[in-house]
Amino acid sequence: MPNNQAKIGSQTMARRIHEAYSGLSEGERRIAETILQSPAELAVFTASELAGQAGVSNATVSRFFRRLGYSNFEEARQDARRMRALGSPLYTGRKSTDRSDPVSELIRSEIALLETTLTRVNPLTIKEIGQAIATAPRIRTLGYRNSHFLAQYATAQLAQMRPGVSPLLLPGQTQAEGISMLGKGDLAIIVGLRRRPSGFVRAVEEIAERGASILLIADQTIRAAPAFATWTLECAVDTPQFADSYVGAVSMLRLLTLETRRALGEAGRVYLEEVEELRGRLGELE
Repeated sequence: MPNNQAKIGSQTMARRIHEAYSGLSEGERRIAETILQSPAELAVFTASELAGQAGVSNATVSRFFRRLGYSNFEEARQDARRMRALGSPLYTGRKSTDRSDPVSELIRSEIALLETTLTRVNPLTIKEIGQAIATAPRIRTLGYRNSHFLAQYATAQLAQMRPGVSPLLLPGQTQAEGISMLGKGDLAIIVGLRRRPSGFVRAVEEIAERGASILLIADQTIRAAPAFATWTLECAVDTPQFADSYVGAVSMLRLLTLETRRALGEAGRVYLEEVEELRGRLGELE
């Protein structure tokens, strides 16, 4: 029995439904179809609402979730909410309330993310970080999965203004090789938005062990890693639509870029001029 319970606990709800499907009654199959068509709704439904959507009784809903291995409906809903908090695309978003105008709906949600993200920021902290970026001997950027392109964006912006900026992990390089290059006084800019890989906290801890300062760009689900960071800036990512939005994170990185430009002063302008002149000689841009 304990082994069976462990197996059930590790399964996704969709997997549980598919494995039990052949043995479900007609009413239970309607519940299954309702959930599989829109898993995100389970996080906000009540048992009665789910029953109404599927056209079954509350008792059928209770029996359905017990058949899946949950003790009751509430346990299943908490499972869905946990997956939503972790950023699973299956459980993010909800049905549109403005189907006739998806552009306006998206504009509203993106503006809300920008306001939520940027109004949390202490201007004095941004100034302190900008000074650190301007003066650190070396800057290394790191981001996994969807956070990778945000780390690349930070690299591209900062490398135009000062030397010594590059990704922590180069193609063909192991994580240990990248981390070992960091030392006291260096700065690691780590983007860690939700759905981080399992070794994320360990990597942050090892970077801190090298004596480098750490700027952590994360969302509200971040845990443990901030204990090793010098600064942690949280970005809102949850939206009413499918998948997370990174508009807040991009704006945060842009804010840091602008503050770094101010902190660099004349040295930043001179370096940027050198880069632009070299681009011209190489004919790199149209």
